[in-house]
Amino acid sequence: MRSFLLAASIALAACAPPAEQTKTETPPPTPAAETISPAADLGPYSNSWDSDQFSRFRHTLRAATPGPNSLTLTAQTDSGGGETVAVYPIGSDGQRRTVRLIFVVADRDGTTQTETIDIPGGGLPVEVVVENAGGRRHAGNYTLTVGASAP
Repeated sequence: MRSFLLAASIALAACAPPAEQTKTETPPPTPAAETISPAADLGPYSNSWDSDQFSRFRHTLRAATPGPNSLTLTAQTDSGGGETVAVYPIGSDGQRRTVRLIFVVADRDGTTQTETIDIPGGGLPVEVVVENAGGRRHAGNYTLTVGASAP
């Protein structure tokens, strides 16, 4: 009997008209959504370290207006001083260049230096290096801030 009911159910299902499918229309994207690009990260850029080795951090500096901009580096450490925090440009090959853009010798109170650098429209890739030459464990932090240069 069960076989008969099962066969009858299958036969009825095969004869029944297909269920009506409902169409779900996706609204077209609004023109504003297509033209808005993500905002560039204009900083400040910061990081911290706690190490007995050199520490390295990478950022891509961006400016509201490409061209000459001020770059301010502030660094603070728990040591009495002596940890150099330096910012180097990164070349198109992804390698760090040897000329420093800016540097400070960090201390407990914090040290700040400002230089004018050229930041292209696509941004300037940099590497921040905490040059812990003493090999003793120190902790600290730095902040890079990009601002408009004075005319």
